[in-house]
Amino acid sequence: MLPVSAPPVTVVVDGRPVYAAVPARLVDGTVLAPLAPFGFALAQRITVDPSAGSITFEREGRSVTMGLPPGDDAFVPLGAAARGLGDLVRYDAASHTLSIQSPPPAPVATLTPFAGYSPPPGPLPTFTPTPVPTPRPTVTGIPQPRRTPIVLTDPWRK
Repeated sequence: MLPVSAPPVTVVVDGRPVYAAVPARLVDGTVLAPLAPFGFALAQRITVDPSAGSITFEREGRSVTMGLPPGDDAFVPLGAAARGLGDLVRYDAASHTLSIQSPPPAPVATLTPFAGYSPPPGPLPTFTPTPVPTPRPTVTGIPQPRRTPIVLTDPWRK
């Protein structure tokens, strides 16, 4: 059981604060945090082996194994677990903040179908519009008289 007098610690993983019902605490110079919420903020997989008395954190091919804490409380030293996974860990005593920064992912080389070969530059095609002739009205003969009568009404008379 953690001492209640231990100051609570704010844990920030990759710029995002991690919240839990039971906060992380600073005990004898070590930040101890509940396993579930803070462990999964660090690792992709957590394996607890009670028979061996160990906890293993795994992420991106790296793993760190730590001893299982005594008692029923699953509090782990968060900074040590993060350092074992290759993270940068900083503690700010003034604000009681533990900052954990994961290393950036390794760059992945992208292959192109033309790796090592590029065609020589050639002339750029130019677009030349073709003029379209202006349409002319067609005359079909003599105009015919209007077949519907036009009704003329006086708008002022009703």
